[in-house]
Amino acid sequence: MKLKLDLKFWLWCGVGVLSAVVLAGAGWLIAENRPVDAGVTKRVQIPEGEILSVTAEKLVSDKLVRNPQLFRWIYQFRKGDGNFPSGTFAVPGGMSAWDAAGFFKTARPLDVRVTVAEGLTSNKIARLLEEAGVVSAKNFLDVVSHPQKIGPLGQGLTSLDGRLFPDTYRFPVDSDAVDVAQTFVKTFQARTASWSSKISSDDFQKGLILASIVEREYQVPDEAPTIASVFLNRLDKKIALGSCATIEYILTEIQGRPHPHRIFFVHTQIPSPYNTYLNRGLPPGPISNPGLTALKAAFEPAKTNYLYFVVADPAKGTHTFSSLWSQHEAAKAAYLTSFVTKG
Repeated sequence: MKLKLDLKFWLWCGVGVLSAVVLAGAGWLIAENRPVDAGVTKRVQIPEGEILSVTAEKLVSDKLVRNPQLFRWIYQFRKGDGNFPSGTFAVPGGMSAWDAAGFFKTARPLDVRVTVAEGLTSNKIARLLEEAGVVSAKNFLDVVSHPQKIGPLGQGLTSLDGRLFPDTYRFPVDSDAVDVAQTFVKTFQARTASWSSKISSDDFQKGLILASIVEREYQVPDEAPTIASVFLNRLDKKIALGSCATIEYILTEIQGRPHPHRIFFVHTQIPSPYNTYLNRGLPPGPISNPGLTALKAAFEPAKTNYLYFVVADPAKGTHTFSSLWSQHEAAKAAYLTSFVTKG
């Protein structure tokens, strides 16, 4: 009988201790979940890739949550993983840790990260910006086609095509189109100052147009200066450039057609000042917004006697370069034989 009483006693003691622990834990959760400040909205900047523990400490420092560990637990429970959004957020004060975690689960940043790849046209960049919520494509393209709207940065230009420098940017959501265009052009000017400062504006524009073509032609960076030399040699000898990239530009950007898988002879006969098969010299403007590799190739080309190039290995993106038409024909035949054999 005494053993039964002792067992019952210790059982009730265990229940009592457990209850005390649960109550203490619940009290801690309630206390730590309470808001810190009421109604004070603060801007919080969260860099790309910042780990959740660092972000939690930052929120504690800004007096937006009380306990970093509790916030992390709640966020991971509500989000399902530890990936945290990046950008600048306007975080309302007066939220519990639970509410703060919910805020970051659905919050839209005040700025967005936009990566612009090399070789995109202005139209594609405009659509990219619109999809990111930065600015409407229509408003942005209006500034691109009216450079005077960006003030001195656009002086003497008829378009900002080619000057929308490819890079990763952070823009505020719902930005002004002029501000966005200015950011692109300022970056472009900074990256190309070493060339623009040494030549006339007219020669610089020609180099930019050439770079925009090289950008769309090369696949292996080491070949870009050689491709530029081919086009410069053809310009020097007054031979049509014959760039398929300019035909793609006509089809997709001017005619609004899907990107072609192949360029056929009929495509090379389309009447357009951008058709470098029918017209000698450079087209009237850039066909893309080139990156540093293509720009450097155009302003610092290789010195060669090459007049032709053709794909050698499509998988690797390499080309065979030739100085004579007979060599070029042989290179084309070799490629076609290889292509058929592989097929």
